[in-house]
Amino acid sequence: MGGFALRKRKCERWLALALIALLTLAGCDRGAAPLSTEALQVRINLLCTTCDDFLRCQRAADVDRDEVYRLYRLREKSFWAQIATIGDYLVQWLRRKTSDSRPLTIYENDGNQKRVALEEGWSRIDMVAGLIMLPDSSIDMRSAEWRTLTGEPQGRCLALKRRDGYSWVRGFLGRELPKADSSERVVQ
Repeated sequence: MGGFALRKRKCERWLALALIALLTLAGCDRGAAPLSTEALQVRINLLCTTCDDFLRCQRAADVDRDEVYRLYRLREKSFWAQIATIGDYLVQWLRRKTSDSRPLTIYENDGNQKRVALEEGWSRIDMVAGLIMLPDSSIDMRSAEWRTLTGEPQGRCLALKRRDGYSWVRGFLGRELPKADSSERVVQ
């Protein structure tokens, strides 16, 4: 029985050390805290990897022309990036996720025609600074101000509801929206 008691004490010591190490890690300051979502006019969920987010930005000079704007589509991530985000979600209690990169497509509507300005790009979301960095500009998530790369204000942005963003993209691609009616097929 002496050997069992000795092994039990060793195990208890290792568990105590592991617990102390975990508590120390949890208490460490891992950088600045992200801004609260209530303080943001443009909200992006960093942990939603299957979400598309749509940002409609309009230059201050075009405020009277509702048909002239730029649409930024922060697309869903690839399969492997989604798997990696599962790890981010699981360690949220130790370290909150404060930034993310998302695939990006940029659409433009100049009033006469709609076009794809950038088909494959990347955006970077920083929840500590409250910024969305884009290849051609940045968006302040607190004020929804849209700035050039040199920092000069150029307009404002509005986060669209997903269904409105998808509707716009379907219209851009020339596809009809699905219609819900009573003749829908019922699966039994």
